[in-house]
Parts: sequence; C-alpha cells; structure tokens
Amino acid sequence: MSEALPLMLKELRLPTFGQYYQDYQDRASEHAWSYSQYLAALCEREIAQRFQSRISSWTREAKLPRGKSFATLALNDLPQAVQKKIIALRDNTQWAHQADNILLIGPSGVGKSHIAAALGLHLIEQGEVVKRN
Repeated sequence: MSEALPLMLKELRLPTFGQYYQDYQDRASEHAWSYSQYLAALCEREIAQRFQSRISSWTREAKLPRGKSFATLALNDLPQAVQKKIIALRDNTQWAHQADNILLIGPSGVGKSHIAAALGLHLIEQGEVVKRN
C-alpha cells in the first residue's frame, strides 16, 4: 500500500502531500498528533504551496519588471505627500476592485514605473490577478 500512495497522490494532484507525507508522519508520531491533526497539517502545507505557485505564476504572467517592489522602493526619497498617497494606495486596494485608474506624473527617473510595479506586485501578493498594458 505504501508504494502505491505516491502514485495515488499524484493521480489526485496532491504533489505537496506526496512530497511531505512521510516527514509529517514522523512529526505526527513524535508529537502524538491525531489523524485529523496530521491530515490538517498536510492540507495546510498543500494550500500554502498552491498559493505560492499561483503567486509565482501570476507574477510571471503580469510581466512586471523584476526587483521593483515596496521593499526596494526608496520611499523616504520621495516627498512626504507622495509617500502618504503611495502608502494609502498600498494599504487600501479598494481602488483596484473598483477599476479606478492611478495617474503617475513626473520627470524621468523619479520612480513612477517602480511605484506602478510595486503596486502590481502587492496586489498579486494579496491574491489579485494583474495584467500589465
């Protein structure tokens, strides 16, 4: 039966189960988990992996420039009023759900594309599909 389990998990399209079920079985034995705790831990791992794969896929499909995120944005170099507006857009994504436009104006090299890409990546990380035009 144990030889067939990886094949069954593959057939059921549960690749993370197949990868981790033995590790989690050992943990379950060590910590005296119930069957439902063991199964829940595997399910949580599968869901997390699928979400991460989805985020990676959406990020590739969005064709956003690499390395342009809020972590790499020099927010402190921007005027205070602009900082507040960017933070407000990041923290409240209702504008995206309402399909509102955001207009970024300024001379070359001030970070307009970086801000747009960072907002797009942030939306993807929140589970939203983003398409770059």
